[in-house]
Amino acid sequence: MGMAYHEHMSTGNESTGRDTAKAVPTSDGAGHSDHAVNAANATGAGGVNVDAIIARLQTVDNAIAALKDRRERDPETLGDKILLFALPTVAGIVVGRIMQSVWTGIERRSIAGGNTKATTSLFASLSRTAISAAVAAITNQLSSMAAQSIVARHHR
Repeated sequence: MGMAYHEHMSTGNESTGRDTAKAVPTSDGAGHSDHAVNAANATGAGGVNVDAIIARLQTVDNAIAALKDRRERDPETLGDKILLFALPTVAGIVVGRIMQSVWTGIERRSIAGGNTKATTSLFASLSRTAISAAVAAITNQLSSMAAQSIVARHHR
């Protein structure tokens, strides 16, 4: 049986920055006898229980697998959920303000023209309400579809 050698790297002289490699003989021809002995013992260097470390690593692995499974069941991230909520909301607020400005402008023109009945009649109020509701429904539907499209594109 021949003598096997392990190379151990050392930092060498720190002031010069040179690294040196030293060949250290081992007792076994395979060169890995020290690893086999450590693996056979239940406790490693410094009294560390190898089985306990493996159990902890298995616990971490199980936790990561559970998070992965949960992610696969519900692929939407927090950002996706915020976008699905915020985009229709912001679009509704913007369109609501635009509609309010439009109605205010119509009322000013009607009053300036001397027609006060056009702004105070029941028919004018109902038509204003119906048109506002229709615009709000269309805005909500379109912005929801746009948000869903953005999220679907993000998941590809």
